[in-house]
Amino acid sequence: MDDYLSAYKAVTELYCSLKRLQHKLPTFLVALAGELLVKSKLNELGIRFVPQGPQARCDILLLGRNTNNRIEVRTSTLKNEGLYPKQIMFHGWRIQDQKEDDVSYDFLVCVALDENLENPEFYLFTREEVRKAGNVEIQRFANVKKKLHLFRTVHELQEAVRKPGYVTDWEKQVNDRKQFFRDRWEILKGE
Repeated sequence: MDDYLSAYKAVTELYCSLKRLQHKLPTFLVALAGELLVKSKLNELGIRFVPQGPQARCDILLLGRNTNNRIEVRTSTLKNEGLYPKQIMFHGWRIQDQKEDDVSYDFLVCVALDENLENPEFYLFTREEVRKAGNVEIQRFANVKKKLHLFRTVHELQEAVRKPGYVTDWEKQVNDRKQFFRDRWEILKGE
């Protein structure tokens, strides 16, 4: 077990302990769990990288590349957020802020976790793919320019689409082709 995986296990233990205490769950633990899992996966695959600090323009910098080397990691647990009928659950990620003219990373890794920050699924996108995402027009997400909601089932996607403007055409396409984007680590391997 590498150090990133050990740290991830410690984060999940803390998260579950706080949950049992019915303590407010810090969202930074969700983000940290996702980043640690991605770094562990990169180690496992032999992809060289250097972690970036919280003030950096990306979370991870790939080594051995002059361009296309910035990775942004976004992590989500299953949620509803009151956007759709309560039985519709999704993993959702902010992929571009309203104040940004363009995405500031070359690759996006969206990490989907369960309620205990376990059972990760990884969805990988290039900058060009993210640029195709439609802009969000939901008042609640005033600071979000682009987002991605991945639904558990086709039925949930169909129900969510009934709310006009809540699910973009790009999101529909990604949901229809989830398996294509899942575990596409090869897009990070070479330039």
